[in-house]
Amino acid sequence: MKNLFITIFIVLSCNLFGQESMVNSNSIDTTQFVNVGSVKQFISIKGNKNKPLMLYLHGGPGAATSSHRQQITNILEEYFLVVHWDQRGAGKSMSLNLKSPTLSEMKQDAEEILLFLLEKYNKDKIVLVANSWGTVLGFHLALKYPNNIESLVAISPLINNQKSQNLTNKKLINHYKEQNKIEIVKQLNSIHIPYENVEDLTIQFRWISDYKGAYIPENEFEQYMNFFKEWEQQWMPLYKQLYAINLLKYKTVFKIPIYVLIGKQDLTTSFELTEKFFKKLKAPKKQLFWLKDVGHQIPMYKSQEMQNIICHILLKSQD
Repeated sequence: MKNLFITIFIVLSCNLFGQESMVNSNSIDTTQFVNVGSVKQFISIKGNKNKPLMLYLHGGPGAATSSHRQQITNILEEYFLVVHWDQRGAGKSMSLNLKSPTLSEMKQDAEEILLFLLEKYNKDKIVLVANSWGTVLGFHLALKYPNNIESLVAISPLINNQKSQNLTNKKLINHYKEQNKIEIVKQLNSIHIPYENVEDLTIQFRWISDYKGAYIPENEFEQYMNFFKEWEQQWMPLYKQLYAINLLKYKTVFKIPIYVLIGKQDLTTSFELTEKFFKKLKAPKKQLFWLKDVGHQIPMYKSQEMQNIICHILLKSQD
C-alpha cells in the first residue's frame, strides 16, 4: 500500500508540474552538430529554454538514444530543457568519427559538451541523467565540475565490471547446474573475464536473458552475434579500458546530490555491487530507487516509471 501511494503521488506530482509547463511557450526543438574534441558531434535539444538544463548521457558505449528520445525523455521534456548527445562514433556522430575512441577522449568530450551547453543556454548549472556506460562520464563530470552540476541521476551505474561479470557467471552456472543443463554450463565456463572478445560478452548476455525468462533462439542469437561483431571493431578497445574502474575501492565523496536507479533483476551491472556502492558514497543528499521486474535496460522497459521518479525527485528539490 505504501509503494502504491508513492507511485500515485509521483504521477500526480508530474502531472501538476506538466500543467504549469504548458503555460510557457518558450519551447525549443532543434538539432545541430557541434565541434567537440576536434570532431563534429550531434546534439538534439528539446524542451523549454526557461526550464532547468538537463544532459542525458547514453549507454553503450556506442548506443546513442537521440533517435528514440520520444520514448526515453518525452515526460522530462515538459519540465526541463533536455539535451541528447550522440557521443563520438555513435548515432548521428558515427560517420564523423569511425576510429575507436579512448576513455580519456570520451571524458574530455563530455567536459566540452557540458561547458558548451552552459554557455549556449546561459545557465549556471545543469542536471545530469546518465545510463549504464554513461555513468562513467557522469561521475567524472560530477567530481570535476560540482559547481556547474545541480545533481546526477545514475541509472544502472557501472561500478566494477570484472567483479560484476564474475558474480553473474557464478550465479548462472549454479542455476544451470541445478537444472542439469550441462552444455550451457560448459559455455559459461568457457567465458573469459575480463572479456577477451565479443563471443565472451554475447554468450553471457544470452544466458542472462534466458535466466530472466527471455530465451534467445539460435537464429536470433546469430543476429546478436553479428551485431556485436560489428560493435567489437569500434568499441571493444574502449570497453576493455572500463575494467580498470572500481568504484568500491575508495570512498567516493560528491559535493552534489546523487540519485541512483537500479533494476532488481540487473545482472549486467550487478545490483548487489550498486547497492554496496550507494551505501559507501558520500553526498549532500542521496537516494536509491529500486525498479521491479526489470534488469539493466531501465530506459527501454521502464521509461515512464523512470521519468516519473526523476521528475518527482528533481522538481521536488527545487521547491
